[in-house]
Parts: sequence; C-alpha cells; structure tokens
Amino acid sequence: MKRRDAIKNLYTAPPEPEKLAVANTRAVVENPPERVLAGPVRTMGLALGRLEEESRALQDALASGASVVELEPEHIESSFVRDRLEDSGTGYEEFRRSIAERGQEVPILVRPHPDKAGRYQVAYGHRRLRAVAELGRRVRALVRTMSDAELVVAQGIENSARQDLTYIEKALFARRLEDRGFERTVIMDALSTDKGELSKLISVARAIPEELVQTIGPAPKAGRRRWLALAELLSDAACAASALRMARDPDLAGLDSDTRFVRVLGAAAPRPAARERPTAWQSDGGVTRARISRAGSTVTLAIERDPAFGEFIASRLDDLYAAYRRDTDSSSASSGPGRDGSGVREN
Repeated sequence: MKRRDAIKNLYTAPPEPEKLAVANTRAVVENPPERVLAGPVRTMGLALGRLEEESRALQDALASGASVVELEPEHIESSFVRDRLEDSGTGYEEFRRSIAERGQEVPILVRPHPDKAGRYQVAYGHRRLRAVAELGRRVRALVRTMSDAELVVAQGIENSARQDLTYIEKALFARRLEDRGFERTVIMDALSTDKGELSKLISVARAIPEELVQTIGPAPKAGRRRWLALAELLSDAACAASALRMARDPDLAGLDSDTRFVRVLGAAAPRPAARERPTAWQSDGGVTRARISRAGSTVTLAIERDPAFGEFIASRLDDLYAAYRRDTDSSSASSGPGRDGSGVREN
C-alpha cells in the first residue's frame, strides 16, 4: 500500500476492531497554515514514516491477541509527562460534542501503571479520555505494556503525526522530556523531528517563562515563527518585563488563546525612543538657520536655507571641539579639590 493511501485510511476508514486506526478526531482548521520552512517539512516527513510504523505495531498487537477493552476513566492517570496546555475553547467543545453524538470511535492507548496495581497510564488519547469522562462514559482503550521511553515515543508520535499539538506544546513536551533525563535521540523519535528542529523547540521552551506560556495557552494560530520571535524578544530584560506585565493584566483572561499571544507579543516588542521636538535656532534677523533635535544621547544639527553656513561649521569642527575641551577642562579645574567653585583657592 502506498504511503498516501495508508495515511488516508487512518483518517477515513471506519473503526473496525481488526483494523484499528490510530487517529485523533481534530477540529477542522479554519485558516490554512503558513508556509512552512525546511525544518518543519523534514519533521512532517519523519512523522508520516513514524505514523506508519506505529500503525503496523498496533496491527501486530491486535493480531497477537490484544483487544480493545472498556475502562473506568477514574482508573486511568495521565502520562507522567504532560504534552498539552489546558484549553477549553471552541476546538475542544466541538471535539467533545462529536464524541457525544457519534461515540468514541478511536480507542486510547494505555499501559498498566508501573507503581499502582489496577490502574493505568495514558500513552495517547488524553483529550478523548477527558471528553469521555466528562460525558460520564467508560473509555475504550488498548492496553499495552510499555517502558517509559516507549510510552513517550508513542505519545509524541500520535500527536506529531496529526499536528494535533501546537508549536508551543511540542516545545514544552520536548523540554520536559529532556528535564526528565531522556536522551535527545528518544525525544527526536517522540516528536518525529530532526536534531536542528528539536534544538529550536527546546530553546524556545527555555527562553519563554512558564508563567507566560500558561497564561497564553496553546495559541494554535501563533505558529513557529512568531513563537521564535517572542523567544528572541524576551532575551531583552525590558521587553521581558513588559511581556510579564501584560500577562498579569486581569483583562487578558477573558480573551481567547491566540489573542492573548498577540497581546503579549505586542507588549514584548521594543518601543522606539521618544524624540524631542527640534529646537529652532534663529539668526539676528529672526530667520531660522538651523534646527537642533535630540534623541537619547544623540544631538543632530540640521542647517536650513544656508548650505554655505553648514560648510563653514563643518570646516571648523576641529577648532570648535578644541574650544569645547578648553571650556570643559577650565570648568573642571575651577571646581576641583581645593577650590570653592568660584575659582578662589581656600586658605
């Protein structure tokens, strides 16, 4: 079977027990994604390959006697590494409504809990588990014994292959895995990404404070480039302080996640330096000959009407600077040690 057909079947085939589709129902993307760069293109290629591998693995598990069972949601715990930011926006509400109307078409994948008898841990299907639990139903699950590394790889593949996690959620997932001591080769497998893109994901998650990320939320429309831009802006202390002030604005909580991101990004952008109004300099005849403007430590002298006057000043800059230094040195000496500021030595 061609790869294109295999992927199509994962999304469109009915959920027959003998042909389990490892697919999450996801909301229709309202806006087409931005043009992706080379890194994400390679990542998608890896994800598609890993998705086929995972599909074959689940088919083998079913063929070897594994079966879909129904479990009580309260007996199932989340993965030990979170891969999602909590968000109860319209996307999740539509997802839950779909399960309420059509039932849970795709089982979740769990493993027996390594430390608690009679309990389980989710490898993937956290949103399905949450929705089914809120609807007061039992959850359909495939139970498989897995190591920690196998669990996070399965968890990451399922989300990465479907672009179900937003960019910042992938970044946080990668950082949390590294913080737990997983090798980057394992994290690359979990996210179906390459070394360069993984480095960007982790650097973004380390550059943006957890407080900001939790306040903003998943921001599904923000995209890779704008999260990278925010991470770069936050390297400046003043920009970071402005972003945090915006994140703590109580009015932000009432906005959707993408709007919160835009507000924080705007607050983090550096403000142009305030410029004073130019001061006009007039000659004895009351005619403006020059304008003096100041911006920070920069003073600009613009000669108007009389370019010859400008050339005259330019030709005498050495003499003017020497006069300035003599005045400065004289002023310093007059107020130096042993003097009272009036040039009279104290006895």
